[in-house]
Amino acid sequence: MRKTNPTSLLKQSSVAGMLLILSACGGGSAGTNEGNAVGKEIACALLSCKDSADLALQDISTHFVVTQRNGVVQISGRLGQSANILTVVRPSGNDQLSASSNGQAVTLSATDELRNRYSAQIPDASAQPFVIANFIRAGTTYSNTVTLPPTFSIVNPVGPVTLARSAGKLRVQFSRSMPGNLSIRVTMKCTRYDGSSFNEQSDLSFKLEPDAYRIDTLDLDRVLNARSVAANNNNANTSLVSYCDLELTWSHYTIGSTHPSLNKYSTISGERSVSHQVFYDARL
Repeated sequence: MRKTNPTSLLKQSSVAGMLLILSACGGGSAGTNEGNAVGKEIACALLSCKDSADLALQDISTHFVVTQRNGVVQISGRLGQSANILTVVRPSGNDQLSASSNGQAVTLSATDELRNRYSAQIPDASAQPFVIANFIRAGTTYSNTVTLPPTFSIVNPVGPVTLARSAGKLRVQFSRSMPGNLSIRVTMKCTRYDGSSFNEQSDLSFKLEPDAYRIDTLDLDRVLNARSVAANNNNANTSLVSYCDLELTWSHYTIGSTHPSLNKYSTISGERSVSHQVFYDARL
């Protein structure tokens, strides 16, 4: 089995998610069904929807993300065509997605009207669940496997944090070592100096110190202002960010093995995440 990287999955999910939100909303009360149908047609035109039965096995890329919370394993998955980020491949014919963990097997069900995303849950309170996620065609199962990393928590700083721009850095310490495969995403609710506001999300960079992970406030400030400009129709004259309520989500993931008969861009990862609140003040 080969090792794969979930980075392409994250990028593909983000792009597809934005287009689905913009194109497949469907409308309000009257004519909702008709609006949804039109929305799906527009979304499929943008995303190049294809039926899996029309594709050769070696062209189908499977993308699975496995998490665990409160004793329940969540398996999320979708299909793609090779590395094409704007192609939605929908299971058709006898093709289907399934998963198993802790001796229990389930079929993944569609979570959206485009049949783009699929998910299932399995009760499993083990410390590090071993999960098998499958693409099934003509009675043959093509399995992808991953073991979730151990749980972790933030040891320092504890509780909501106030971070001034002049502080220079935010140091974060975890309950265990986090070798490689660590990412951070920031959800921001910000106010600009002119009193206007915006809500956005972004990935965030960090640096590794001997005993902690460090976020530099100058890097954070650049990201916040870049998302601010983007949220304001890329207006170069957008007022600078003044202060923000931030949720920082740290994710540690393991990369699993994908079936060699599937497309080489297939991915499966097991992820653990923790979040904490930060009040950022660019005025100080």
